[in-house]
Formats: sequence, structure tokens, C-alpha cells
Amino acid sequence: MRKAVFIMAALAAVGSAPVMAQGTQFDAALAYTARDEIVLPGQTEKIDNDIARLTAGLSWGAGDGRMRAALELGFGNNNNWNGDYPANYGGELVFARKVGNQRYGLGARLRTLEDLSTTTEIAYAIEHIGNSLDLRGLVGMQLIADETKVPGRDASGFFVQGEATVYASDSLALSAGLLADSDGEAYGAGVEYRPSGWGMSFFLEYSEAFDDYRGFASYDEFAGGIRIVPGTSSLKSQRQGGLGRIMQRYMEAQ
Repeated sequence: MRKAVFIMAALAAVGSAPVMAQGTQFDAALAYTARDEIVLPGQTEKIDNDIARLTAGLSWGAGDGRMRAALELGFGNNNNWNGDYPANYGGELVFARKVGNQRYGLGARLRTLEDLSTTTEIAYAIEHIGNSLDLRGLVGMQLIADETKVPGRDASGFFVQGEATVYASDSLALSAGLLADSDGEAYGAGVEYRPSGWGMSFFLEYSEAFDDYRGFASYDEFAGGIRIVPGTSSLKSQRQGGLGRIMQRYMEAQ
């Protein structure tokens, strides 16, 4: 925990330049992720392992780059909407700098799921921002405070993800990616649509393991939700200029 606090503080110091009012941007997302059933250590019955989460973020100009801080609050749905709703909460901090058509980002995320454990993720991202095609590479390390409570995870491990996003129009983005960590490999795909002139978009994401993942055959996750970015900018402009997806992973750490 002390390591996580130190990392978050260090990132904040990097972006401690005064906030530029004209560059400040609020964003929020409400999502529900239906995940494959799991069996918790020491138990015999499977739980649903789904997650509902609200995320609120603020981005601002920081030196020659941009900074984004976000808070997360949600709950788990472990028993098919029948009374078992453990809380989950966390935060994320990202600094990114754009050079030409490339963007380089460094981020840290801390998440606690009360029925599982607390995870810390530290990642470095490289993005190519194009006219109709974006490419994103993400590599990082995850630390789990008590891995004995999280099925199929070690106390620490590395992860890597590559993703391509095609803009069918300024309002529609189609994404696909490959990801791997010490517990398996998977593929992911997503779609996001933001009607012209709206301050809100709708997104869906699906991921599935190629084989066993975290000790479960064909493990998969399906997420859907809404994303709010005030203003009338297009989805393409909002995604290429925002930092909300730099730390996105198709499979969560726990």
C-alpha cells in the first residue's frame, strides 16, 4: 500500500504545473461488466463476479503534457442480484505527452474489491494517433496485496496489450486487441458510438481467453455502459484528445 501511495504522489508531482482553465475537461462513465463465474479460495460454489462501476475524471494541462485524475466507486454482483454486493473503489492517475502523431503516457491505478483484494497497476503506454486509425501499446506491472483471495493470480506479474482502433466515422469507433499476462492470453473487441452533437457515448466491449485464463477455461468478460464528456466534440476528437482509455485493459487484474 505504501508503494502505491508513493507512486501516485510521484505522478502527481510530475503534473503539478498550474491548471490551464481552457484545457480542463471533465469525464464520467457508468459501466456494468458481466464476468465469467469464479470459485473463491476455500469455497465450492461459483459466484457471478460481475462489477458495476461509476468513474469520474478530470483532465488538465500540465507542463508540456496533460494530466488526468479519476475516482472509481461501484459494487460487485456475486449472487445474481440476490443480496451480495461487495463494494469496489479506487483511483487512477495518468500523465501523457504528445509528440507529433505519437503520445506517451505513464499511469498508476489502485483498486480495492472488498470480497477479493487490493491491486496496484503501473503502466506505460505508447499511442499512434492517425486520421482513421489509432494504435495503442500498453505494458505494465500489477501487484496484488493478498493473492490468496484472488483466484488464478500471483502476487505480482507483468501484462501487455496491443490495440487498434478504426474510425468508421467521426462518431463511431471499432477496436480490437490482444493481451497477455502471466496467467494467460486473450483477445478483445469493442465498439463506441457518440451521436453527433451529443455529450454522451455508448460503448460495448468483449474479451475472451484463447485457452485457460486464471485457471478457468474460456474465461470471458462483457462490458457495456455510457461515457459522458460534455461538449459537442466528435467521438474521434474526444478519444484522441482525452486520456480516459490510456490505462484500459480488456481483462481486469482481479
